[in-house]
Amino acid sequence: MSTQSRKNVSKNNRDKRDNRRTQNARRRKSKKYRQLQFLYNIIFALFILLLLIYGIFHVFTPKKNLRSQGIKAYNEGNYDEAIKAFDQALECKQWFSYSIDTDICMYKADSYIKLGDFESSKRVYEAIESGYPERYYDKSKVDFLIELTNALIKYKSGDYVSTVACFNRAVDAGYIEMSLYAANCYEISGKYDEMKKNLDIYTGGFGYTPEICYKYANYYIQLEDYNNALTSIEQGIAAGESIYIQDFAYSQILCYMKLDNYQKAYELAVNYSSLYPTSSDIANIYSYLDTRVNPDTEVIHDIFGQNNKPTDVQDASVSDEN
Repeated sequence: MSTQSRKNVSKNNRDKRDNRRTQNARRRKSKKYRQLQFLYNIIFALFILLLLIYGIFHVFTPKKNLRSQGIKAYNEGNYDEAIKAFDQALECKQWFSYSIDTDICMYKADSYIKLGDFESSKRVYEAIESGYPERYYDKSKVDFLIELTNALIKYKSGDYVSTVACFNRAVDAGYIEMSLYAANCYEISGKYDEMKKNLDIYTGGFGYTPEICYKYANYYIQLEDYNNALTSIEQGIAAGESIYIQDFAYSQILCYMKLDNYQKAYELAVNYSSLYPTSSDIANIYSYLDTRVNPDTEVIHDIFGQNNKPTDVQDASVSDEN
């Protein structure tokens, strides 16, 4: 074999070795790439899985169920229980929940109003304005509710003059429960026709309570409309036990006496004396009625004036003892 041939063979062998090395290198590189790509895929899959798990816990939370529980308690008048459920709902960290969170806060604030905790209600309304973008709530409505809670706070401290205008605006805006606060303000200031107007609004939405009947009875007695006063008194008694029961019983006697129905007034006075034996406000009335029902036992020496209609009940009104 010539020298040139040997060189060619040697070169071919080197080329083959180089090719094998190159192919091996490529195979190793390809294998490493596949391994890295597999690893990357695993890591990406784990990332997506974790993201999904995180998303599930921040999108699918018990927030809506807790809100529903709170609204149910709210509608049933269990306001403390409702506030507890609303707080738990707000503690659930959930994506895209601004709308439902502001709705929960509105319910929570109103629950505080129902409990008479106006300061806490105001803080919740202020938290809405400071904690949520305006597009998720009605700012003008929340502004007014903050003004209303300020009025309620003043009312609670004895301001019945500057607050009534706000209560009237609230009634006009549809918050008819505020009509009772307006009625109380007018009653204290002696504007009884305005008081009755607001009582009519309140009872149209919420019906009659012993307190409302008590106010109606006072109103009609001052007008000397004793039949309507008796109707209000009877409604108040039918509404159940209350702090006004004794006042209702006393005023019934006065109304029947003013209507000259002495027999009925006397029967009620006898019953009143047995129910409230320590009460001193019935003595003169009872003596007077006794002379009307039992004229044959008229006292000849009427040193106590039993034959004269008691002067302290000429303008009968519901007793304010309570």
